[in-house]
Amino acid sequence: MAKKQIKVTAEMLREAYIANLIAKRKPNAEAIADFTEKELAEFIRQYADANFKGIYVEQDHNYYDRISSQIPLNQEMKDANEAAYLKFSANLKLYSMFLESKEYKQLFKRRIAGANEKPSSTSTTSGSSASGSDHPTPSAPNFREETEGERKHVAKEMEVIYRNPALRQQCIDKYGYQCQCCGMDFAEMYGEELGANFIEVHHLKPISTFETDGVPKNFLENLVPLCSNCHSMIHHIKDNEHTLRNLREAYRGERKELKTRKDD
Repeated sequence: MAKKQIKVTAEMLREAYIANLIAKRKPNAEAIADFTEKELAEFIRQYADANFKGIYVEQDHNYYDRISSQIPLNQEMKDANEAAYLKFSANLKLYSMFLESKEYKQLFKRRIAGANEKPSSTSTTSGSSASGSDHPTPSAPNFREETEGERKHVAKEMEVIYRNPALRQQCIDKYGYQCQCCGMDFAEMYGEELGANFIEVHHLKPISTFETDGVPKNFLENLVPLCSNCHSMIHHIKDNEHTLRNLREAYRGERKELKTRKDD
């Protein structure tokens, strides 16, 4: 028996997005939705995809994650994001997370069940609305409804690799809380209260390749502090002996071609 065609309107998606934001305790949920629909959509068209049809048409969270990962590597996108006080990167993340949220998936489950009610929004602001004429009709995403939230018990023997927090701290003592690729300091970017003493530490040589237990020789040479964006990007580069150098060259725009894991 063929599955019923799933059709969800832009208005329903907007209400579900606002409900998701309210659940995250965002007091300005409707303003965030407005920014995502308009300013963020225009940002995407200008810098990433001229054919972008709108957030309620493109419903692949990976699409927004890819654009987010481009911002620190593209100077124009980076400048525009910083001029907007990082709102573009923040809203890309929020909308990507919404596309994986229970509010979004429940929207399609209700349609499949034949329910006519829309996801409720507790917002009382009436000045902002999503009329049908303003948004193209979205298409249904490709996922299997029956697998959402499915649990499987898998029993197997696992080898656990532990990380030593003392070694991490020694790396930070050596370099400080500044990204060793782009120079970002979370405290300077987000303020002392939120960003102080925050950084990620990357193993230049994967810890899983260590041949012996205990602390390896010259372990500090294998550790480097990176911001979250640069840490994600260095893991996107296919393993080689010079991943940090390659990452720095890519950040400065000096290296146009890199072999990434998706090329395999």
